Amino acid sequence: MLWTDSLRETYAAIYKHVKDVNPSLGVGWHICSTNSFNPIYRAEQDLAAIAPVSDFLKIVMYHNCAGERMAGYIDSVHQTLYGDVPKQQLLEFHYRVLGYQEKSLAEIPFAGLSADYVYRETKRSRAGLKGAKTQLWPGIDIDIPTEPGHSKCTPDGTRDAVVAAFRGGADGVILSRKYSEMKLANLRGARLALHDLGLA
Repeated sequence: MLWTDSLRETYAAIYKHVKDVNPSLGVGWHICSTNSFNPIYRAEQDLAAIAPVSDFLKIVMYHNCAGERMAGYIDSVHQTLYGDVPKQQLLEFHYRVLGYQEKSLAEIPFAGLSADYVYRETKRSRAGLKGAKTQLWPGIDIDIPTEPGHSKCTPDGTRDAVVAAFRGGADGVILSRKYSEMKLANLRGARLALHDLGLA
């Protein structure tokens, strides 16, 4: 909490200084992918507490590479904090605590996480803002690199993730991480989602 409290103080200082220069400039924060894996880290991310100094929040919901990253996280904490818990049971514990229903540890590096994960995270984040005017912009994975043979983005996967984000209460999405990584076919999946939603 010492780190988290310091981070919130930094957010508040930056917000104040930006608004002093130009009140119309938007100020927001990137909430990293650890929020999707580590329930202790997530518990410290009080969105309502940072909402007064946040015009928007980009919360990482990288559904595709999340499978690989979740498996890596489970492997790491199995070697340290939870060494006595078998890995699959440890993953299932995290799913229960985090509110997910995803594939087994053997499958997730190759399948990624589902659009349902994006929906659940968006809905949870919207509830966590407790009615604040802060805009919620989930970060959607388009071709963030994964290991050879592991899950890769598809146009349908992108489309489903974007639809899930809006269904969960997003104000918009940030197509992530960077354009130079993205395949146009997968980027087109986001446009198809907006068409499905009547937003394009």
